[in-house]
Amino acid sequence: MAKSQTSAALPRQQSADSDGGQRLRWRDAVAAVLFHTGVFRILQFFSRYFELKESNRGRLLLSRREAHPKFLVLCYHRIGMKGIPLFSELPNALFEAQMRYVRRRYRVLSLDDLCGEMEKPCHGGDAVAVTFDDGYRDLYSNALPVLRKYQIPATIFLPSVSIETGQVPWYDRVFLALKVFPKDDLEIVLDRPRHFQLVSLKARLETAAEIIQYLRTLPDDRRREYCAAFEEQIILPQDELRDRMLSWEQIRTMSREGITFGSHTMTHPAVSQLTESQLETELSESKRVLENRIGNPAVHFAYPFGKPADCGTAALPFLVRNGYRSAATTVEGVNEPGDNCYYLRRSQVGNERSLSMFAFRLNQLFLSSGAQDSTATYLGAAPVLGEPLTKSGHTPRATNA
Repeated sequence: MAKSQTSAALPRQQSADSDGGQRLRWRDAVAAVLFHTGVFRILQFFSRYFELKESNRGRLLLSRREAHPKFLVLCYHRIGMKGIPLFSELPNALFEAQMRYVRRRYRVLSLDDLCGEMEKPCHGGDAVAVTFDDGYRDLYSNALPVLRKYQIPATIFLPSVSIETGQVPWYDRVFLALKVFPKDDLEIVLDRPRHFQLVSLKARLETAAEIIQYLRTLPDDRRREYCAAFEEQIILPQDELRDRMLSWEQIRTMSREGITFGSHTMTHPAVSQLTESQLETELSESKRVLENRIGNPAVHFAYPFGKPADCGTAALPFLVRNGYRSAATTVEGVNEPGDNCYYLRRSQVGNERSLSMFAFRLNQLFLSSGAQDSTATYLGAAPVLGEPLTKSGHTPRATNA
């Protein structure tokens, strides 16, 4: 399936990366000025009474918003900077600054309470809920102390097989395979024969994201076969795979601290690519495993990858039948009373590389109305999973996990 050879880098791509980095620096500089001059406080007050809506002609119009709260669900993956997941990095200090900012500026709700207020609106102000996907071990060591310090309830969505076995999900293995691939060129068959130049870590992670993007479009049986064949050709370093996932003991400890756990399926497939029998297994078994292992109801679900093409519509009756109360996507935007709790919008603005840009994006989302990227394709390196690490210059702009 794959073969390697050497080649040179592409100057044009280097130039594009340089231009993109300059734009990001300007954007961050402007956000920092607005943050430190108090403009965001004014915008937050302004967004309580007005919002921006898109007209039929695609123009943004300022209009008075309805007198009800908006709900923003934050989606994180890892808190830390080293090792798997390679698609996601967030410094501990920045995460703490984000949680401190959220606690000081907004109401912070559990996912249970957020769903309750969406179903039965109250007169509270705008609110934020915090969620994490995949169950990486640094959530215990790095996130839990911060959540405890600021008394922030959170929900972590677990792919049950990865927790049971201690093995990282399949997309993490693809990222690692590209990182350690021994040559600078890769020829591989996806939807067609493809040729990738692996001249930097960034290029390798972008290639991995593109491969995962393709695999998310395959029926799950074919995806599994492809991954198995791919791994036969690349030896993965076991030291980078060990001790990356939460243990059940850590999960039970976090549960006693008030952290809620929900299902992220058994094996993290794209739900839209599952048969009916596979859907029933992935949704019912993951819930059963969680409830048996933790001893608490597991009533919240997060679609793996989470973009519309990954979610589909076939899962809804299975979610209802198995007793789930909500299902979260990775479609950017806020939620409002009366919205469907089985298609919760979630934002990955936590991937921003500065507190000022994080604050700017929160203000932007609350000032807007509804979904921000309903037609987007998900591979966010939040793995393909949400938002990749492009912003820091380390990772690709993949799709969500």
